[in-house]
Amino acid sequence: MIAEIGHIFLIAALVISSFAGFLPLWGLIRKDYSIYRAIGKLTSMVFFLVLFSFLSLIYCFLVDDFSVAYVANNSNQLLPIYYKLTATWGAHEGSLLLWILSLSLWAIFYFWLNRGKDQEFLALTLAVLNQIIFTFIAFTLFTSNPFDRILPIIPIEGSDLNPLLQDFAFTIHPPLLYLGYSGLAVPFALSVSALLSNKIDSLWAKDSRPWALLSSSFLTLGIGLGSWWAYYELGWGGWWFWDPVENAAFVPWLISIALFHSLIATEKRGIYKNWSILLSILAFSASILGTFLVRSGILTSVHSFALDPERGVFILGIFAYFVLGSLTVFALNNNKLPGRSTYTISSKEFGFLLNNVLLVLLAFSIMFGTLFPLIYEALYEGKQISVGAPYYEVLILPFALGTSLLQGIGLYLGWNSTKDLSFLKRISIESACLAIIICLLVFFIFEKITWGTLLAIVLFSWLVSGNFLHLFLGSKNIASFNNIIFRRIGLISGHLGTAFMILGVGIVTSFSLEKEVLLSKGESYQLGEKTFSFKEINKSKRLNYSYKSALIEIEGNGSKDKVTPEKRTYLSSNQVMTEAGIRPGILEDYYVTLGENIDGDKWSFKLQIKPFIRWIWFGALLIAFGTLISGYRLAKEK
Repeated sequence: MIAEIGHIFLIAALVISSFAGFLPLWGLIRKDYSIYRAIGKLTSMVFFLVLFSFLSLIYCFLVDDFSVAYVANNSNQLLPIYYKLTATWGAHEGSLLLWILSLSLWAIFYFWLNRGKDQEFLALTLAVLNQIIFTFIAFTLFTSNPFDRILPIIPIEGSDLNPLLQDFAFTIHPPLLYLGYSGLAVPFALSVSALLSNKIDSLWAKDSRPWALLSSSFLTLGIGLGSWWAYYELGWGGWWFWDPVENAAFVPWLISIALFHSLIATEKRGIYKNWSILLSILAFSASILGTFLVRSGILTSVHSFALDPERGVFILGIFAYFVLGSLTVFALNNNKLPGRSTYTISSKEFGFLLNNVLLVLLAFSIMFGTLFPLIYEALYEGKQISVGAPYYEVLILPFALGTSLLQGIGLYLGWNSTKDLSFLKRISIESACLAIIICLLVFFIFEKITWGTLLAIVLFSWLVSGNFLHLFLGSKNIASFNNIIFRRIGLISGHLGTAFMILGVGIVTSFSLEKEVLLSKGESYQLGEKTFSFKEINKSKRLNYSYKSALIEIEGNGSKDKVTPEKRTYLSSNQVMTEAGIRPGILEDYYVTLGENIDGDKWSFKLQIKPFIRWIWFGALLIAFGTLISGYRLAKEK
């Protein structure tokens, strides 16, 4: 009965979102502005209906209602309760419902923050958001209904949740990522509304900027958490694979970064209006394209939710409607977008422009590499080709170099022109001194320096000098330094996050150690300066799986640590999964995976030492914090 109630809630949300999505446009055409007053109430109703529908699905999981096909395919009586919550969005149908809930949450959030402002603009924005909600509800109901029943024969037991997803990180990774994806709908809706109402001005840019910042922050957290999850859960020890779906999340993130920088210039100087409108369209378009790649099955990915081309066609229809529709509105109103300004190459305006060009070119290059296998297969009658990591690693280097150089001096560039460029000399000297110190430390630790590490150290030093060290050395006293940091904490945090990520990537790429070995109990293997000793094998059982765990002692340089890699066998599905044993550290991780039992008493192990890898995720946290605090401050000002 609860499943049917949830289904009815979703159908009701479909109907009401259709009214909320199209009535304001009818009012705009008829000049009947009385319709606008109802749009907020309709939006609120949509949110609560979707929320109740989602809660109904959660209830079905909690009570093990295996008559619901989605529950039967993704849960089990032995599954812990907190993973039953995860299972709600662990597959295609439920994740779509979470996507819709995120969209409706952003819509009602926008309504409550702006309910006392321009009613026409508010109504048009909510109309666009409700149209997006309507299309995704329709997609869910007609192709991916999570409330479908299995009748008349109801399974006694469910198939269980994918063991890879039975992890805490996956409990919060999709919600964060979907909040980021769906959050890009708000600046998109604001841009379309501004075009329709001819209200593209500094106030529009100021209203749009917090939404771009907040969605970018959630995307950063979602991507960073996904990287961390893949590192410790998949047993490979890497942090980024250039998987098609990873790329599909990375692309809208890049465009969202360009978007809120462009909005700053539009707000402060009244320029780049075309850029800001176009970037808001591109960012949301990239999020829908990512949804298509995940759910169509046209690309092979460990992240794929579905392998149904018909669903992919439906999503392409959604993509075409919003993207082509918004680009048409943009083209028709392009000549109404004044905002030209004169500025020099040494200005903040030019810095923003160059930054945006670099980020957008990188985004398009990554998407081209992701989609090229499809293009090649279509052109050459089924022949397949793959685009691997070397392409992306060579591609990203010049863009990372360019954007890092800009981030290091962005604080000191003035609007229109920067007359005093003496800061370049001072930052160069400061960064050179810092780079020399870090190089000496790295050489002391690793006894060598690679070219990749040297470049990472130089960029790290440049970013730290430009965003922290130069401010500290140039401050008259601690109070003035603290005042600068407080006023610009979001910007500084985001740029420093980039610095830590670059240094982490440079060092872990150059100095990681790994070795696959066969060990019997009592045997050891030395990797680098550490000795890995195999002590024993233990067997045990948890609620829904049994496991074998190896005790590995790690000694060297006066320290002694232990890790316990596991081999799990899930009882319901009989799937075997590997759980890495990790000793985390600020300077390095010790990473061990347990392989197969060979020749009776010998076991295979993969031993790894990953220096500075946690600096990557620390950098991502700093970037997320920076965008989040900046977005919060702007929203608070509103």
